[in-house]
Amino acid sequence: MVSQSLLAQEADNDEETQPKKETVELERMEVRGEIIRPNMTGVLPEQGGINDAAHLLMRVPGGNVNGLGPLSGIAQYRGLFGDRVNVDFKGMNYKPACTNSMDAPLSHVPAAMTSLLKVYRGIAPVSSGIETIGGAIVQETKRPEFTEDGELFDWTGKFSAGYNSANDGWYGALYNGVATENHRLHAYGSKEFGNDFRYPGGKNVPTRHDREAAEVGYGFRYEEHVVDVDFNYNHTRPTGTPALPMDIILSEGGILTTSYSGRISDVVGIKAAYNYQDIRHTMNNFSLRRPPVTGKRLSTNEADGFGYRLAIDFPLLSGLMTVGADGDNANHDALVTNPDAPNFFIQNFHGAERDRYGFFAEWNVSPVQDWTVELGARVNHIEMYSRNISTSMTSIPNPVMRGHWQSIVNDFNNQSREKTDFNYDLTGIIRHNLTDELEVELGFARKTRSPSYQERYLWAPFEATGGLADGYRYIGDLNVRPEKSYQGELGITWRKGSFYFAPRAFYRYVDDYIQGVRATNASAIAISNAQDAAAGIPPAQRNPLLQYANIDAILYGTDVEAGFRFMDNWRVDGMISYVKGDRADADDNLYRIAPLNGLVSLFYDDERWSLGTEVVGYWRQGDVSKFNEEPKTSGYALWNIRGQAELYKGLQVGAGVENLLDKEYRVHLNGLNRAANNIENGTNIGDRLPGIGRNVYVTLTYEW
Repeated sequence: MVSQSLLAQEADNDEETQPKKETVELERMEVRGEIIRPNMTGVLPEQGGINDAAHLLMRVPGGNVNGLGPLSGIAQYRGLFGDRVNVDFKGMNYKPACTNSMDAPLSHVPAAMTSLLKVYRGIAPVSSGIETIGGAIVQETKRPEFTEDGELFDWTGKFSAGYNSANDGWYGALYNGVATENHRLHAYGSKEFGNDFRYPGGKNVPTRHDREAAEVGYGFRYEEHVVDVDFNYNHTRPTGTPALPMDIILSEGGILTTSYSGRISDVVGIKAAYNYQDIRHTMNNFSLRRPPVTGKRLSTNEADGFGYRLAIDFPLLSGLMTVGADGDNANHDALVTNPDAPNFFIQNFHGAERDRYGFFAEWNVSPVQDWTVELGARVNHIEMYSRNISTSMTSIPNPVMRGHWQSIVNDFNNQSREKTDFNYDLTGIIRHNLTDELEVELGFARKTRSPSYQERYLWAPFEATGGLADGYRYIGDLNVRPEKSYQGELGITWRKGSFYFAPRAFYRYVDDYIQGVRATNASAIAISNAQDAAAGIPPAQRNPLLQYANIDAILYGTDVEAGFRFMDNWRVDGMISYVKGDRADADDNLYRIAPLNGLVSLFYDDERWSLGTEVVGYWRQGDVSKFNEEPKTSGYALWNIRGQAELYKGLQVGAGVENLLDKEYRVHLNGLNRAANNIENGTNIGDRLPGIGRNVYVTLTYEW
């Protein structure tokens, strides 16, 4: 653990842009690969059966992941997920091209290429992103460091590979970086492949995956000024998402980022960044799974846009003031066709734009000894627009259904689709060191989020819901209002010798929380019922059509991490997370909330090797959404064994067994089965999807 004064600055400012300050370092402790710091937790990717970087969140207090498929994890933090959680990658906010977030932000960079995943515990600073109502995550990849003290040249690299028995999967990744005093150049490359995951009941179909990723970057330094240019590329081949109606067939695209950091007169720090992304995504319901009786569907999706950020920091009244502006512009298109019916098409989204412009100010100050104050304010201007849409369904022979389709098309096209929101965020955090070992933190925040393009511009009954995976069809609402969250936070951090204990409690009231309610559009309801009838679903078993609307919600809970070392080489670490989500306007629970869960581990660490065991437990989830008819989930506990050894300087071998007892269990956040192939394994349509069975893994890394 490093001293509070150093890490409070480190959360948002690196050594290249901050003036030198005298600090006192305490003994650093690494906890299950986590680094504890004020208001931030970092997770180092572990050797194990992890492919999707989103699953690293399961080792963060309050963190979890909504699993749509092996590479499609959606970040969840304290019960909020999807667009509500800001994910920052090299200063940019990744925009999924898929209307169901198969290419969720954390899936763009594999775990093998992720050097560190940082999560702001509790209230995220206003400088951490434009919309951070559900928290903020920073995903980093490795860069070489510039050389110092006359060193002419430095070459660093890392090779990693691994195998998982549960799906006969493997991965390989290679990093190389070279640097001089003024220049640095690096390149990444990775490949991963796996078949359908096995579990005691059979196979979860489809959960095969196939992905390649790469990154190249160049940096230049002159005195206090650093410029970096990076290009990150992702190419995902056929990959399953059994919680959704379709699977990934192809997802590819790149992100170009440029950044500058420097100082003026050793007083004023400047950070600037620009990024551009262009992503293409194709999915269908017949290549990896048995097509439904309603026929084949192919969906092509595109997303492109750019973003920028400028932040300036300077001393103010014995503190540090940071002011800045940021923004991004994103455009989405989605077209649904049928390869067996060339004339069939539905413009799911046509030129759906979501442009954000933000201005923020943040002040960190220590007014008296042992007290620190963090104040923040942000103003966001959100502009949204959609072009006219069309569909071949307005020309079908059936006059009644043709009339319903024409009605919803005309209703959408004849309305004003230009929407503007003005939102503001406020944060206030006070930290006090009661003793050298005990710190107390109290925080309050008002955070906002404008509706997603799906929540406003989904005009026809579809499951294009950003990955909700509840089995319902939705339509949007052009008049849905932004969410406004009011949050209180109380936390302590106690460090004494080799013992640490860091509990936090939170309470959040969300005004105008966006959730589906029963739709009232008669034509849309008729179309949804016709789709159910074509699928052979009897009227008594049909789900109602939902429409996005504003309700009120409450989320509260606690998360704790603790641990200690003993007898020089032994360490025990633990974590527990609990969140309760309620509708404030009705007697019901919020949808897709993680149950009480925790982890406890015991490891022996030697200088060259380590060996240990851990137990991961999830309580049953009975507090489910009655409105969404969300199934309850039984509790379970998994026993894992992990170990690794350094065979030679930089060369490490790891091995382990996850779910040692091969327990069959259902993961509450995995969503509901939508693939007919799973029925023969005992998982019917609408049943909770299973977790992975026993997995034996082996890894190899060499770093120089």
